[in-house]
Order: sequence, then structure tokens, then C-alpha cells
Amino acid sequence: MRESRTRPWPVLVLCGVLLAPRAAIGQETVRRVSLAEALEAFAGNSLALRIARSEAAGLTGWARQSRAYFNPEFSLERDDLSHNDEKAWEETFKVIQQVEWPGRTTARARSAANTIRAGAARLRADSIELAFEVREAYVRAWFAEEAESVVRRTASVIQSVAEDAEVRFEEGDISAYEARRLRLARVEAEQELEEAMLRTRAARRHLAVLIEPGSEAKEIGPSAGLEGVPPMMSRAAAMTALDGRPDVQAAASELDAARAGADVARTGWVPAPSLGVGYRHHDDGFGGASIGLDVPLPLFDRGVGTREEAAANSAAAAYRLQLRREIARYDVLAAADGYASNRARLEAAAQGLRDDGEALLASATAAYGEHEMTLLELLDAAGAFQGAQLSALSLATEAWVSYYDLLRATGSAPEDKR
Repeated sequence: MRESRTRPWPVLVLCGVLLAPRAAIGQETVRRVSLAEALEAFAGNSLALRIARSEAAGLTGWARQSRAYFNPEFSLERDDLSHNDEKAWEETFKVIQQVEWPGRTTARARSAANTIRAGAARLRADSIELAFEVREAYVRAWFAEEAESVVRRTASVIQSVAEDAEVRFEEGDISAYEARRLRLARVEAEQELEEAMLRTRAARRHLAVLIEPGSEAKEIGPSAGLEGVPPMMSRAAAMTALDGRPDVQAAASELDAARAGADVARTGWVPAPSLGVGYRHHDDGFGGASIGLDVPLPLFDRGVGTREEAAANSAAAAYRLQLRREIARYDVLAAADGYASNRARLEAAAQGLRDDGEALLASATAAYGEHEMTLLELLDAAGAFQGAQLSALSLATEAWVSYYDLLRATGSAPEDKR
């Protein structure tokens, strides 16, 4: 097979594509944020977090109202009386206060306090879950951009090879099969690049929706890459944080609130009297203090159903706490195992894949320039390079996502722990 006189210029193009650093092509309109900035923007702008805060505030207001003591009542009465053209009147001023037994008041206050604590814990749990979504979206956006860069580099190689193949085919250096194969590879590479670009834009839009919904920033991307290996966290260390999870704490507070509600229900059959103190004034000058006591008689309604309902709610709350602990334990174990596996794979294989992929493509390019490798072999090397680079990126992505998932499972606060 004779050599092509036009091969040196494609080789120079290939070398420039392969050895040049990643270029930020078409990303001048993308706003860049760090992970810490993304979390800060999320804390201030997230609609889902605002909903969680509003619901927690509503629950707190309801609980505070439920422990409020009864308001006093003020009454003024005037009775005008007449008999045989004689008129008389009588005025009565009275303040009435319903009196609750101390045990019931204490139980209502305890129920309200535990309900407020449960609401605060639920808000922390929601915040942690939503913060994990931001962290994951940040990592996925980084992966999408890096993957697009790899696919773009590979597509540039294939385009250059395909162009060289057309020239060589016209000169009779390669067969029609090889020319057609490279044409198909070029079309496939261009389509794959288009899909990678769409995935990148979708990932950046998803991040923008999470941290700045409704803003002018249509796409928000990461300003820094994910370097190195996430911090080590063993299964034993993760399990120690189990009882500190906000959802477990919320379930425990809800159980305490339900038990306090049962105490309130058990005192429901005891009548709550109303005490009235006032002053009565008569038209003939007579007047004096007025004292009254109203005591409801529990003849028909003794609160049996209310006590049964409160007891059932207390039992259900105990079961929910037990179930929540079991779910949390499974969640922590699964997250810890997943992170350990992904971290080990990242340490063991990622750097080797990157280095070998770069070295393979560089050597293939050099061999092609020395006429020691065919176009199809170079095409195969480009595919192997892309597969190795994407695999390394995937390992890094899954390791960091699983690390952030482990932080979520252990009840970490929504701050950047990198």
C-alpha cells in the first residue's frame, strides 16, 4: 500500500486535539459556582426548602396555640324590673375564668413542646435531603461537562481520521470498506457529541432550578472539579450517628408528644370548673360581691373515645419510631457499603484508566504518524480512549455522590463537607 502525500497535516491536527487542555467551548454564558456557593444559594432560594420551613412554622404555631391557657370572660348585665308603675333595676359585673387542673395543663404544655421539637427535627431532615440533591446535581453537572469534553476530543479525532480517509480513498491507499466504516464512525461520533451536549445543558439547568429557581441564570455549572478521593468514613463511624438522624429524633419527639396527649385525654373526664367573681348593684343602693362556680357534670360524655384514640395514637407513634430506626439503620448500612465500594474502585482503577487511555491514544497517534498503524486501528484506539476516560469519570462521580449520600444517611447538616 503506498503512502499518502497528504497524511502529515491530519497528524498535526490529531496531536493538537489530543494534547490540548479541555476548552470551555460555548460555555461563556454559563454561570459558575462552587459547591459551597451552590449550597448557600439553595439555602436562600430553594422553593422546596421554603415549603418545608413554612410547614414547620405552621406546626409550631399550632402547637403553641394548643398549650395556651383559657381566656377570662367579662360580662355586664342590667335587669330592669317594674310592678304597678314601680320601676327597679339591677346591674351585675362579672369576670369568669375556666380553671384547668394542673396535671392537664402540664401535659398539654409537654405535648406542645415535643411537637415543636419534632417539627424542627423534620425541617432539619428535609434540609439534609434537599442539600443532598444539590450536591448530587453539582457532581452530575461536573460529570456531564467532563464527559462532553472527552466525547468532543474523540469526535475531533474521528473527524480528522475520516477526512484523511476520504483523501486516501481517492488516492487508492485504503479500501472502500475502510472509507465507509470511517464515514459511519464520524456520523456516530457527531451524534454522540450532540447527545453529550444536551445532557450537559440538562444537568446545568437542573442545578439552576435547585439553587436559583426563577432566576435569569438558565444554566449554572460547577466552577471547580472533583479532585482526589473523598474522605474516609467507616461503617462503624457511620452507625454511631444513627440516633442523631433528624428523622429519628423527630419520631422520638412525636412519641413523647403522643404520650403527653394520652395524659391529657386521661384527665378529660375530670370536670373543668368555671369560677366567676363580680359585683352586683341594685337601684335602692344595695350592692355587693357576686361569686359563682359552674361545674360540668360528666353524665353522658366521659371522654372514653378520646382516651382510646389517644392511646392508639401513642402506640402508633411507638411503632413509627421503631420502624424509623430500622429504616435508618438499613439506610446507613447501604450508604456506607456503597461508599466503601465506590471509593475503593476509584482508588484502584480511576487513575490507571486515565493514564492508560491518554498513553494509548498518544502512542496510537504517533504510530499512525509513522505509518505503523491503519486508520481503523487508530479509530479503535480513539474508542478505547473515550471508554477509559468516561469510566474514570464515572468512578469519580459515583464515589463523590455516594460520599454525599453517606453524609445524608448519617444526618449531616447541609454544609459543604469537602
